[in-house]
Amino acid sequence: MSKPGGTIPSTSGHNSSGTKVLLALAAAVIVLYGLSRLSSIVGPVFLALVLTICVYPVKAKLQARGVPIAVATTAMVLTVFAMLAALIAALWVSLVQFSRLLPQFQPQIAAYSSSFRSFLHDLGISDDQIMALVRSVDPQSLLSAAYSLLGGAVNLGSGLVFLMLLLFFMGIDSTYFPAMFDAARSRRPAMVEAMANFAKLSRTFMVMTTVFGAIVAVLNLVLLLVVGVPGAGLWAMLSFVCGFIPFVGFWISLVPAAIMAVLAGGLPALIAVVLFYGVINSLIQSVIQPKFVAGSVNLNMALTFLSVIFWSALLGPLGALMAVPLTLFARAILVDSHPQSVWLRPFLGDVAESRSALRAQRDAARALKPAKP
Repeated sequence: MSKPGGTIPSTSGHNSSGTKVLLALAAAVIVLYGLSRLSSIVGPVFLALVLTICVYPVKAKLQARGVPIAVATTAMVLTVFAMLAALIAALWVSLVQFSRLLPQFQPQIAAYSSSFRSFLHDLGISDDQIMALVRSVDPQSLLSAAYSLLGGAVNLGSGLVFLMLLLFFMGIDSTYFPAMFDAARSRRPAMVEAMANFAKLSRTFMVMTTVFGAIVAVLNLVLLLVVGVPGAGLWAMLSFVCGFIPFVGFWISLVPAAIMAVLAGGLPALIAVVLFYGVINSLIQSVIQPKFVAGSVNLNMALTFLSVIFWSALLGPLGALMAVPLTLFARAILVDSHPQSVWLRPFLGDVAESRSALRAQRDAARALKPAKP
């Protein structure tokens, strides 16, 4: 009962907003769970979409020069197929070369195993304890792992066919994309602008990452050949592919190259590979590449790192490779397409206005300082 003349604070507004937040979180969880369950479909679909976006300018330029739509579409699709075929062929040749070279390092592996056993003895671990640890490994689990790898190879082949078909159909459907966006612009201008910006940023990221990744791979290949690391082509190709994974990709490409370096050339080769990889990665991918991209992707470092972890956990390896475009797509859908959510952009990395304001504050503070006599 309220006091005479008093009022009871209304809580219906707070309850309503809290309910909306809970419903939004529940919907997000359901969507993310569905994406993880359909990762074998979602990943290739998004990869095909990004690749189509990247090569669409080829089709647009051909059409602008009067080339028939069918010919321009065929050229666009063949361009993507050629890139994928070159990548797959290079990986295949490198893997075959590596499988032939690996048996040569059995003596080195045995020597390192003996050294490791001696190290364990120095720590007070006996041979009986080591053998007990070896026996504890379940052969059935190893067999299951082998079957999983075999199944993964089969899935990779079927996934590649699926990707090729997607690229073919998206290449054909891309003919209608400009007309579709023009028709939707009058009704949802913010959404159309957000999707156009997503396409531009994704194309910038993919093209620049491809160019600088190829430069890094060539430099790594030269080093590995000079040092005499077996399977140099494979490790250089791995560094190129891992270049699309921010922060984490460098370590993924470094570890196997470093292991093969120490097996082939000992400690000097290991030091050379680690130092060269570190310097090249820091200089090109952390200093030169951001200068060329000029921050146009507009994702801060923390969000970029978390996006790699998040999308790889949700979609697997393709999620790690497509982490930045996936985050750009999510931001376009959830933030950029809603004018009332524009205030969130600085917190996601678009700090152009904040940078200008900070520069103005520094200039003002510098102007207020008394001049030195």
